Amino acid sequence: MVGVANFKVCLLLALLIPFAQTKDECIPNIKICLWKESTLQADCSFRNLQVPPCFLEKSNITHLKLAHNRFDHVPDNLPQNLTWLDLSFNKLHQLINLHKYRQLNHLNLDNNQINVSFLPNMRGMPNLRYLSLKHNINCMQKLYPLGIFDGFKSLFHLRIDGCENGNFGDMFSDQKIETLKILEASGYDGVCRIKSLFSHVFDKFNLTHLDLSLCDITNIEIGSLASQTHLQYLDMSYNSRLGFRGFGNISYDLQNSTIKVLRLVKIHCTFGLGTILLRNHTKYLNKTSLEELYLDSNRLEMIETGLITYNLPKSLKYLSVGDNKIDNGMYVLETGSLHNLQTLNVSFQIHSHTDFFDGCSDYTESCHNRPEVRFSTQSIPKEMKTYGVSELRKPPIFMFYLPKNVQTIYANDMKLTYPVYAVHFGPCNLKHLHFQNNFIFKLIGPLFGIHNVTYIDASNNFCADISTQALNGLPRLEVLNCSQNLLGHSFERDSAGEILGGNGNLTVLNLHDNKITFLPRRVFRNNFRIKLLNISYNRMEKWTVDISHMYLLEHIDMSYNLLTGLDEQAINLLPLHETFTINFLGNPLSCSCENTFFFQWMNQYHHSRFTHLHNITCAYKNGSLLSLQNLPNIVQILQKGCSTYSLLIIVTSSFICLIFSLIVYRIIYRYRWKILYIYYLTKRVLFPELEKTKKRVNYEYDAFISYAEEDRSFVLNEIQRRVESYELKLCIHDRDFLPGIYIAENITNAIHNSRRIVFVMTSHFLKSHWCMFEFNMARMESIYSRGGENILLLILLEKNVVREMPMSLLHVVENESYLELPDEWISQCMEVFRKNLKDALKRNQ
Repeated sequence: MVGVANFKVCLLLALLIPFAQTKDECIPNIKICLWKESTLQADCSFRNLQVPPCFLEKSNITHLKLAHNRFDHVPDNLPQNLTWLDLSFNKLHQLINLHKYRQLNHLNLDNNQINVSFLPNMRGMPNLRYLSLKHNINCMQKLYPLGIFDGFKSLFHLRIDGCENGNFGDMFSDQKIETLKILEASGYDGVCRIKSLFSHVFDKFNLTHLDLSLCDITNIEIGSLASQTHLQYLDMSYNSRLGFRGFGNISYDLQNSTIKVLRLVKIHCTFGLGTILLRNHTKYLNKTSLEELYLDSNRLEMIETGLITYNLPKSLKYLSVGDNKIDNGMYVLETGSLHNLQTLNVSFQIHSHTDFFDGCSDYTESCHNRPEVRFSTQSIPKEMKTYGVSELRKPPIFMFYLPKNVQTIYANDMKLTYPVYAVHFGPCNLKHLHFQNNFIFKLIGPLFGIHNVTYIDASNNFCADISTQALNGLPRLEVLNCSQNLLGHSFERDSAGEILGGNGNLTVLNLHDNKITFLPRRVFRNNFRIKLLNISYNRMEKWTVDISHMYLLEHIDMSYNLLTGLDEQAINLLPLHETFTINFLGNPLSCSCENTFFFQWMNQYHHSRFTHLHNITCAYKNGSLLSLQNLPNIVQILQKGCSTYSLLIIVTSSFICLIFSLIVYRIIYRYRWKILYIYYLTKRVLFPELEKTKKRVNYEYDAFISYAEEDRSFVLNEIQRRVESYELKLCIHDRDFLPGIYIAENITNAIHNSRRIVFVMTSHFLKSHWCMFEFNMARMESIYSRGGENILLLILLEKNVVREMPMSLLHVVENESYLELPDEWISQCMEVFRKNLKDALKRNQ
């Protein structure tokens, strides 16, 4: 009996073990988590955990992320103050411990294995406002379990999978759910198999946001959304079988709502014939206060005339019709009626999809039995009509009327293929213009009426020509992206900086990949405010652009060009402030002696100025590649390998220059008077028109008197007055030199036109620069022009002057071509002196 009793006790304990509450184990090392103590957060995701880290019993952690682990149940030893918990991507199948965390208001249980029958265990969480259960609900029965969210009195935001025939109201037993405002059943990050929406399906709710995108909805009954009068956001996108018929029912239900954002992206199948948007589809939209409308990817080809003007609400601020097939029509002009429109997206037109019918549900309505839509050609401006280029005699001037408050236009990937000449835009407040990935191969301009534009993206347009006036009408332009074009030749010709000359507020300039080989020095001369300059992926071999005036420059990207280095002159063209950075990645830098200064400069600032240094290499003379990560070592190698040769070259060059200069100086000094005389002689020959330089057979003067200023009285009284009384003509510089002609030329002309040259020799004469100049010019005249004829005559006024004479003067004295003034001025002696002077001057007359 005892054995039987013991057996029953053991069996009872075995049956009670699964229901026993035991405290979970935990991992002591909490360093496996990322901590943010300032915000009381811990991130323990992607740690392959089965048990949580150990937390203090009274831990202050409020936000805990345990996603992407291997938990099969909710741990019971988490911090009690948790308000935010993420347990997504685990293996949870029961929620028996969640009721312990009563402070939770955010709970993410996506991608688990939870049985919905366990959800009632969460009713002890009165503060829960956000609950996400994507990829958990089993919709095989096509219905939601009844009352699974009863007791969630504060639930505000619910993310759940969509069952095919499920009624969201079945999940709540209450007649009215006032707290729930946001309901997401999108198939993007979950499962949504809803086929139809029936009337009264949302009657229990008072939603503000509803997301039913990617649910394969094919039918919406009128009245399905009528109860949601406070709805502000509705996304029915990617229900590709819904069509514009569903759009009409949606607009009817929303006419009394507070809808602000309506997303109907791709509600037509991907392939098929083009669609037309009719006024019946949007008949009731003008009764709403809609601000954002998305109609992208609907194969939209035509819009019925009057739809934009009369059906779209004037409150509309954002309109997106990208990825369609819209062609020119009256509706292009109608956009001007949307006075509050701020953003217009018309990107990806014309080429969106191949015309291949695949059985769209709206085929009959969209493609057959269309109401006839006619456009009056008289009301379309001449500029907008189709024309042939050969028919134009001069470039057309286009006029576009945009909504007056539009600020942003997206016109990307539209395959616009034509040159842009003068374009006038109606009065508007356009600020951002995106038209990349087109074929605007020529931009001549100017662009009028958009002077408020601050941002232009014209990248990847194959543009090969931009005129100097194209951007002149954009004085407030701050960001210009012209990357991936062919503007190299245009900027290479702009030596005066006219292309960007009118854009003084430019702060970001992107010329990436434009086949630029050279930029003129002053191409950016008027751009002082540039902060980011990108000229990467071009073909520049030298940096010749002056950007020293860019005092706000933060970064210049020179990567992937053909730069081997920067010389000292190029470095001086960069800004003086030291806060900007440079990217040289991908350039074939050369570790050569010519670049020693460049690498020294880089080494000086390499910690703060140059980016990606660890990925940049330079080619050494032996062919090896050296990483600039070891820039100090590279500088040492270059200094050691180049300094010896540099010093030797400098010393040798200096020595050779010095020797050569001394030789030249010696030659010039030795033959200085001859050189000087030949110079003046050549000048007389080359300029014979000067009257005083004409070569004469009969000399103009019998003698030229050379004297020092201190001996002027003797010359005037004893030589000029006496000699000219003998009918001899003398040249006296005080009297006969022509004003306005250099003294040296007057002297050489007087010597050349005088039969004899008389020198009044005193110590003053020997000290006078001009007297010695006259003597040497007379000697050159005697030797080279008169065949060695003795035309010099010296008058010695002082006895001791002979001792002071240079060798050239002593030679004249030795040839007895001189006269001595008598010691005492006795009349008989002076008469002899005067007679000898007269005879000497009349000799060879």
